Amino acid sequence: MKKSLIVALLVTFVAFAAGSVFAAPQLIKYPDSQPDTSSIGVHLKLFGELLEKKTAGRYGVQQFGSGMMGPAPTVIQQVQMGALDMYRCDASVLYDFGVQSMKVLSLPYLFDSKEAAQEVLYGPVGEQFLSDVDAANLQLKAVGWLIEPARNLFLKSKKVTSIGDMKGLKIRVPESEIFLATMEAFGAAGTPISMGEVYTSMQTGVVDGAENTVDTFNSNRFDEVCKYITLDAHNFNICPVVISKITWDKLSADDQKALIEAWSEASRAFDAFAIKNDLDAQELAKSRGVEILQLTDKQAWVEAVKPLYDKFGKGYEDLIAQIQGKK
Repeated sequence: MKKSLIVALLVTFVAFAAGSVFAAPQLIKYPDSQPDTSSIGVHLKLFGELLEKKTAGRYGVQQFGSGMMGPAPTVIQQVQMGALDMYRCDASVLYDFGVQSMKVLSLPYLFDSKEAAQEVLYGPVGEQFLSDVDAANLQLKAVGWLIEPARNLFLKSKKVTSIGDMKGLKIRVPESEIFLATMEAFGAAGTPISMGEVYTSMQTGVVDGAENTVDTFNSNRFDEVCKYITLDAHNFNICPVVISKITWDKLSADDQKALIEAWSEASRAFDAFAIKNDLDAQELAKSRGVEILQLTDKQAWVEAVKPLYDKFGKGYEDLIAQIQGKK
């Protein structure tokens, strides 16, 4: 055998061996509506680092931020097909896909604080909600939660402090029946628009405002098109985190366990960060010229959405009472 051929074979063998030892991790494709620089984006990166560590480098995460994969219903469909792997979505979206109990978690003013939501969802009640996703046969496996701070109103040019101020306004909401009903109860018209189009829609006057967390407001630079934030805290963004059943079934039992543990650690880190960050986000918005407003008639807003409890909470009255601590 010629010396050059022997050398070539040796080089090939070494390269193959090195590739086996130092193979890049398989990437879990994880889209999100928020930019990678947002607090959620930063914690998705942490999840990837934890997953890679816990699986000895076999798996990592590839983020697709800023809503680049489309609105939530489109993303869920891609996750169902295995074209994308994981997603954290509003509970209301899973209700629209047929997980009936999820409508409870999207009811406005269900929780008084993020801490109250954590107490409920990190216990037996939360486990039951996750098992409802698994039982719905949607090709989705629920692996945990991401609980955001309060969602508030963003207004382009009108001060809103009372419920009467909402009359006739067009407010961007996610593509969700309950969010649309919430805005209608407030006297406004909910307008479903994907997150990637919200800035332009407010800029051009397609909508008069939007609603989301203050961190989302800052991360998307809505201060450039909005003058006011009203801290109405109508909803705490309760996000079940799902993985494609196709992807899940490809993981070994050890890797499945590692993924759930990695998500749990990342979400708890987010919890520790998010509450203080919400206050810091308000200060940042103010420094950018945004006026932060408080409600003058909070109870009127709570009363306005009571019919939604009759409509969407039917059959779950005891569960709602348990969540709100009335029993």
